[in-house]
Amino acid sequence: MARDLRLVVAAHAVSTYGSYLNLVALGLFTLEVTGSAVQTGLFMAVRLTAGFLMGPLSGLLAGRHRRTRLMIGADLLSALSLVLLVAAPAGAGPPLLYLLAVVLGGGQTLWGVALRSELPELAGGDRRARANARVVSARSVAMLLGFASAGILVARFGYQTAFAIDAGTYALSAALLARVTARRPGAAPATAAPAGPRALAGFGVLRAVAPVVVAMIGVRAADAFGSASHNVGIPVQATLVRPDSPAWYAAVFMTSWAVGALAAGRWCARLAARPGGAVGSASAFGVATCLMSVFFVLAFTDPPLWLLVPLSLAAGAADGYAEIGYTTRLQAVDEAIRPRLFGFASAAQNAGFGLGMIGCAVALDRVAPLAVVAVAHGAAFAVALTFLLVCMFRRPADRSDSPPPRPVEVTP
Repeated sequence: MARDLRLVVAAHAVSTYGSYLNLVALGLFTLEVTGSAVQTGLFMAVRLTAGFLMGPLSGLLAGRHRRTRLMIGADLLSALSLVLLVAAPAGAGPPLLYLLAVVLGGGQTLWGVALRSELPELAGGDRRARANARVVSARSVAMLLGFASAGILVARFGYQTAFAIDAGTYALSAALLARVTARRPGAAPATAAPAGPRALAGFGVLRAVAPVVVAMIGVRAADAFGSASHNVGIPVQATLVRPDSPAWYAAVFMTSWAVGALAAGRWCARLAARPGGAVGSASAFGVATCLMSVFFVLAFTDPPLWLLVPLSLAAGAADGYAEIGYTTRLQAVDEAIRPRLFGFASAAQNAGFGLGMIGCAVALDRVAPLAVVAVAHGAAFAVALTFLLVCMFRRPADRSDSPPPRPVEVTP
């Protein structure tokens, strides 16, 4: 099983590198092909919408089918769509871009839900935190390499070469996953027939988990809303602060953030490996989310470089720790409902991020980046602080993370 876990983490790193490579290259390519910032924004909106809609469906698929095969299918579809974009004649570019946005957005969501649902079985229930830390570390390295190489590949070799390399990363990820033992998921609980939009969206699964888990999903959705503000705001901030070299400023900001997330992953892995080492209590998750928002807002106050780097590092470290604790806690639920829970959680995060992207992009046309980031992350901070206070002051009898003892039906 340790071999399978190493293969899955390696596949995640390779696939994530491809995702960050195309995040940069496809955005630039869409702007060049369409000549319209609106069309570029629409491409991102289609990608996010596909990811949002795929969340509940991913939970259903991951609960019924071998998850590594779902991940292989998502990788192969992504690779094929990129190959079609490379081989297509020039005039076919714009229509194919929107098809690609759907495939990449939906495929990335399916991959993530399947991975997080399967990871406890690969690592063992008592090593979830350590496995999640390794995943976050691998993703951080992949993000660094993806952002660093995207500009170089496009500038020196052109878009077609960048897309071909991107397709190769997905193919390599699929090849690694093909060597992993394809395990059947555990038996699903007794189900009832679908009953309306709430059932199809996966709301029924929330009744089968502890209230603290539902609250953590809400906090993570608010966190995604706040995170959208700095993702949209960094390019604008870079242009205002360093008009002579905005790309350099943005690279320093994002690289520092990724290094902080990597450090958090390595630290959590070591902590979880110690006897009795615990990672990711509900209170620690709330504290980390609050700190992340505070550090991001401070990073947008135009601090000198010697202060910007540690602030971005701290924001990345807090974000990495919060993600590890959050994922580890959701993975503690019964395997029969775990995929549905992650499908719902993925949809909630995509919804928060999508709303944040739209709202913050509109606001940045009228308001300075600091104000936009302060409002968005301030909202995330308020939600996380409320969650933290409830965790601290709830009665001892209510501190259990176990779901209520009543029987529950989870509709498919």
